[in-house]
Amino acid sequence: MFQFIESIRIKEGRIERLDYHQSRVNRTLLNFGKPPFLQLNEIITPNALNASGVVKCRVKYDLQQVLDITYSAYAVKKISSISLVELEGRKYDFKYADRDWITNLLLNAGTDEIIMTDQGIVKDASYANLAFYDGECWYTPQIPLLEGTQRAFLLEANKIQVSEIRTSNLHQYQMVKFINAMMTWEESPTIAMSLLT
Repeated sequence: MFQFIESIRIKEGRIERLDYHQSRVNRTLLNFGKPPFLQLNEIITPNALNASGVVKCRVKYDLQQVLDITYSAYAVKKISSISLVELEGRKYDFKYADRDWITNLLLNAGTDEIIMTDQGIVKDASYANLAFYDGECWYTPQIPLLEGTQRAFLLEANKIQVSEIRTSNLHQYQMVKFINAMMTWEESPTIAMSLLT
């Protein structure tokens, strides 16, 4: 049976962007023909954590029930090298719990992080959506591997714009930023494109 996850940022006991996560849970369940039974605000207990800093709440669920909820401290990943990896048509349209094939792509690349591509079209990193800076604006791939909640928020806030980004025009960009729900825009690692191997 399909299993899915949501990774939700809690800072100083406050849940962030919960409405975006709830929308994705609802879309996932409806896509598989199930009513949206899972209400995240009813199962997350940030006050019980009594923790400072940033906490990652990981909710694992299937089409019938919540399977597991875990809380852990979160630290921003340090990235000093990136490489391109071809997806060969593989999909990740929903936030499935089984991410082994993505993990293996990263391990086999031999760099800190990867930029996944599909037939020359840029998609995502192993753990984040991407935004590229051309000296004036930030652009995110038009059709990512997975539409992230932080990406959706940044699009609505007009911090980033969508564009079809190809490997053939990556030279037009100066920087790449790795964005996901666990990091604010300012915290997200920003790497010079010259580090791409």
